[in-house]
Amino acid sequence: MKYYLRAKYIFMKKIFSILLLVVSIAQFATAQTITVTGTVKNNLGDILHYAFVQDKQLKYATYTDSLGNFSVSAGPQSKLAISCYGYKDTLVNVDNSAHFDIVLYPKSGEAIASTPTVAAGGTEMSKRASLEEAFSPSTNNANGAGYNLTAGATFPSFSHKDATEGSRYLLSAWSHGYVVNAQDSIIQNHTFYFNYDKMGGGLLLSQDKKSAIEVDKGLVKSFTLVDGANVSYTFERMPDVDPTHYVQILSTGKKYKIFRTVKTKFVKADYTTNGIASTGNNYDSYQDSYEYYVLDLHNNSRQKLDLKKKSIKADFAADADKVNKFLTDHSDDTIDETYLASLGSYMNE
Repeated sequence: MKYYLRAKYIFMKKIFSILLLVVSIAQFATAQTITVTGTVKNNLGDILHYAFVQDKQLKYATYTDSLGNFSVSAGPQSKLAISCYGYKDTLVNVDNSAHFDIVLYPKSGEAIASTPTVAAGGTEMSKRASLEEAFSPSTNNANGAGYNLTAGATFPSFSHKDATEGSRYLLSAWSHGYVVNAQDSIIQNHTFYFNYDKMGGGLLLSQDKKSAIEVDKGLVKSFTLVDGANVSYTFERMPDVDPTHYVQILSTGKKYKIFRTVKTKFVKADYTTNGIASTGNNYDSYQDSYEYYVLDLHNNSRQKLDLKKKSIKADFAADADKVNKFLTDHSDDTIDETYLASLGSYMNE
C-alpha cells in the first residue's frame, strides 16, 4: 500500500508538472474585451454543470453554473474553447457576438468514466517524462489541528468537529478550479479538485478527494476555485507582499487591482471560571485576519487600504471625482469585501 501511494503521488507530480510547464498559450493582456454569455447543454438537451469555457487568446475562463449558464470576458475576435468531462471539445468564433447556445456531443467510443488528461481548453496530452518536480510535500507550517499532509498520505475531510469554529481551509469541500502558470497559460483538468490551506498557504490538489499534494508555488501565477454555489475565488502569487501565502483578488481591471492578504491562526479553547465569573471560550477556533491593498497598475504602486471612506479617498486620489461619486452613491452601504469588489469594478470602467 505504501508503494502504491508513493507511485500515485509521483504520477500526479508528473502529470501536473507537464500541464504547468509544457502548455503555452499566447496572451494579449492589453486587448479590448466584451462580455460573452451563453448556455452549454449536451445533444439530449441536458444542462452541463462545470463545463469549462475559455478564451483561447486571453487568460479569461469560467465554469457553467448549475443551470448550464456562463458569463466570461473575451476578445471580440477570439475563439472560445468549451470542454466538459466525457464530451468532445468545441471551438466557437466570438466574432463580436454576445451570446452562444453551445451543444456538446459525447466522445465516440469513450465512456464517461474514463479519465483523460485535459489542459488549456480540453486539449488531450499524452504521458511524457516529468520536466521538473511540480509538487513538494507540505512540510513547512503544514502540521496543525486536524491536518497532516505528507506525500501520498490520506487526506482528512474539510469538515471540523462540533467544538471548533471556523476552518483552516478556504472551502468546506473539494472544488473545481484552474491554474494560470508562470507562462500565463491556463491549466485545467476535469479530474483535478482543489482547496486552499489558509494557514500553510498551499494550493492543495486531489484526484480522489482522499489524498492530496501541495502545488509548488514557483509554478503558479494565480488560481481560481469555484465552490458548489458557483462562487469564484481568485488568488495570486505576490511574493513581495506575502512570500508564504497567496493573496486574494477582490477586483482587477485596466487601472486598479484590489486584493487582500488572508492569514488564519488556530486558537485553542481558553475557558476558565472560578465559579462566579468566567472568561474565554470553551471551543477551539480558526481565526482569520485580513489586510487590504490597492495596486495602481499604471505605475505599479501599492497602498494599504482601510475599510474607511477616508482611506478609500486617499488611495484613489488620482480619480477623485470618480471615487467621490461612488462614495456618494453607496453612502448607506457597509464597507466590506463586496463593497470593495464593486468599487474596483466601477473605478476600472
